[in-house]
Amino acid sequence: MANPDVAPDVAIIGAGIVGASVAYALARRGAHVVVLEAGTPGSGTSGTSFAWLNSVRKEPEHYHRLNAAGMAAYRELASELGDDLGYHTGGSLEWAEGAEDTRELRERVARLASRGYAVEWTSRERALAMEPPLQIPRTVDDVVFYSADGWLDAPRAVRCLLAAARARGADVRASTPVRALRRRNDRVDAIALADGDVAAPSVVVCVGPATAAFLAPLDTTIPVGRLPGLLAVTSRPSSPLGRVVHAPGIHLRPDASGGLLLGATDVDGVVADGESSTPLLEVAKPLLERAGRVFAPARDVRLVDARVGVRPMPADGHTIAGRIPGLTNAWVVATHSGVTLGALLGRLVADEVLGKPPSPELEAFRPGRFASR
Repeated sequence: MANPDVAPDVAIIGAGIVGASVAYALARRGAHVVVLEAGTPGSGTSGTSFAWLNSVRKEPEHYHRLNAAGMAAYRELASELGDDLGYHTGGSLEWAEGAEDTRELRERVARLASRGYAVEWTSRERALAMEPPLQIPRTVDDVVFYSADGWLDAPRAVRCLLAAARARGADVRASTPVRALRRRNDRVDAIALADGDVAAPSVVVCVGPATAAFLAPLDTTIPVGRLPGLLAVTSRPSSPLGRVVHAPGIHLRPDASGGLLLGATDVDGVVADGESSTPLLEVAKPLLERAGRVFAPARDVRLVDARVGVRPMPADGHTIAGRIPGLTNAWVVATHSGVTLGALLGRLVADEVLGKPPSPELEAFRPGRFASR
């Protein structure tokens, strides 16, 4: 349990999946950790993510391999923490319609196979044997099966990781917004809170889409944009869905509630423009109609929730992880695919904070790459 009389070795700002992963990895290695979260842990981006664990569309190759390593890190983490982690296997299925989309899918599958990714073409009949309620058009001969893919109940994972960190002495403080980082020369000297300052020899910033604004007062440019996305949750279907499915116009997976979780890129665009005053459940109705086309039990469910998540998007689309330029004792992690990468980034960043050599896996993803822009 946390000991308030023990000064922290590391302060982590933000308790989404990335911050919680860093906290667990540090506490597991014996560091005294304090986690400072402005709201409820896991209630931000992590709680509004589709949370598909994959490396299917992650380019270029070094980014693909980072995400594939992130998937493997969850398998290892699940063996440590068990079912409480909320890690679900089963793979994912995808098919395409139309000449152009089918050609893109075939090219992508060939590329992934050449990299050793767990991907195979399977027949429509076998796909239906995996998921009998699917409505795969007869014009689709082959379906792609990504056998190593999975999904994460991200809020549950955050709770599990923080509980495991607490059991190793971490001090986790919810509803504790950080007002500012106080800088002295090349170090973060203190963390300003509403009721005083916290000092720690090392600081890790994991605030997702708030990264750019949070670090701007330090005269540090970390270009991270904000990308809204809409997800809808349904009531429980009569027959469950067993895995992630990507069909034309809709992606869906089981939700932790027992319902279905639905999303679509073009519907994300409706909330991204920020102009619609339509209630979210109304905006989400096309998702339910599309889901019914590809998964028969979805025709008899109702929408019970719709939520907008704001995802962090680095300027070049790729992970930012490493020491903040100009500071010797502060690190930042900001990434799209934060759920897929959380377990891996937690481990790699923890190692560096505790003095191990910089990880070669993160060489292409250092925040310093933006310094000359």
